[in-house]
Amino acid sequence: MKGNVGYKTNQAAAIIYLSLGIGLAVLATHFYLSSYYQAIVIPTLLTPIFFGLALWRWQTANQLKNDPAALLALFILGVFLLFQPETLSDITQWHWVGLCYPLLAFYLLPTSASLAFSLLLLAGLLNLRLYSQTIEQNIVFSGYFLLIIFIAWCYVIRSKIEIKKLENLIGIDKETGFFNTRHLNERLNAEVSRARLTKKPLSLLLVELHQYPAIQQELGKRLARNFIREASSVCRNNCRIGDEAYRYDNQALLILMPNTTINGSLVLRTRLYQNLLQELACDIGPLDTSITPLELHAGEQVAELQARLLSSCYHSLSERVVDNLDN
Repeated sequence: MKGNVGYKTNQAAAIIYLSLGIGLAVLATHFYLSSYYQAIVIPTLLTPIFFGLALWRWQTANQLKNDPAALLALFILGVFLLFQPETLSDITQWHWVGLCYPLLAFYLLPTSASLAFSLLLLAGLLNLRLYSQTIEQNIVFSGYFLLIIFIAWCYVIRSKIEIKKLENLIGIDKETGFFNTRHLNERLNAEVSRARLTKKPLSLLLVELHQYPAIQQELGKRLARNFIREASSVCRNNCRIGDEAYRYDNQALLILMPNTTINGSLVLRTRLYQNLLQELACDIGPLDTSITPLELHAGEQVAELQARLLSSCYHSLSERVVDNLDN
């Protein structure tokens, strides 16, 4: 489902670029038929660029925090709004079209980048389009522009809050597709009760990716998300039927294994460790991960198991415990 959502997002961006390209082509044709030859140059030059961006985004998924296609599209759209010659007398027309710019920017880019692009366009419009207008007209236009920025920003924040609420409600972590800690607490209660009733074993594997914070700090959140997604994919492919995978915290994954002894968890631990080394790429050096197996003790309560699980997190200790996993 997550991959399908990402594909639809790429399609939507491609359709936007295609629509802008078609609009510029129609505009250039209109200027040509109306004999506004000076106004033909910019839309004619920008039309194939937007068509190329549409094809690029349709065929290629974006893996970066700031989409290069969106950055280029917003830049050249800003060039059009700032430098396109007027075709009507005694009126500055293109600055009013610029009021739609923040909406497009906030849809295509993260909040900080979209805000920067929008404010830069506003400064350009005031200096290149509205320099001959009165102060009152400039203030009115700036007010409209800033109001639209505020509305777009509120919509983005509201959408993020709603998505977070939905994730908590359904118990799924958006980055990995694994269950979240809320669902884990519910399942631990059920599985501990089941194990106590049936006298069957219960084991867990705690997978810690110690380089996640460094990747996030040095390379950005987008690459850190890609890193944790790839790790979760490897874990999912190594899980057996009946195992359940969870996002334990920012840099740790957890596999819950009903009807599995500590020896069974050690077998899975070794296989998972080897596959992580082979399949998981790390951009800041050799992979640094630890996998800790735990088994439910006889008579152990859920709270005791959770406390033991927390104390087993290497990255939660004041001093790092060196993992001596046999290869």
